[in-house]
Amino acid sequence: MSELVRGSSVPLFDRLAAGDGTSSNASWLLLPEQLQASIGKELSRLFNTRSRLPPSEFHQNSGTVIDYGVPDFSALYARRGDDVELLESALAQAVTLFEPRITNVSVKVQALMNRADAATVTVGGDVMIGLKAQRVSFELEMNPSTNTA
Repeated sequence: MSELVRGSSVPLFDRLAAGDGTSSNASWLLLPEQLQASIGKELSRLFNTRSRLPPSEFHQNSGTVIDYGVPDFSALYARRGDDVELLESALAQAVTLFEPRITNVSVKVQALMNRADAATVTVGGDVMIGLKAQRVSFELEMNPSTNTA
């Protein structure tokens, strides 16, 4: 008799990176905690990869593999209102295009008090966990001068 297994499928790159050689379908399913960890890793990868497009052109991006990543933000300042809006908009666009497991994406960029060259990025959205959409939030530190998130 068939059994209903609850979980979310493991993305291809996560399966390839696992390298354990198993082909069991059970190893291709993520529990809710594993799904959140997988999305967090993907957001970190996304924010650590620089797109070839400048911030001014990134909004016309159609989501091709060639344009994966986020623009180079090193010239922007997380304490300047216009720059923060550009950062939030571009990061939300990148998450929407390249992390399809998150819907209703929201991004908030907040400058760190003790560091002028870094900001905290909070990404929120809905993720299907089992048969229900659940609101999730991820917090990353972004430092454009060293290209780390």
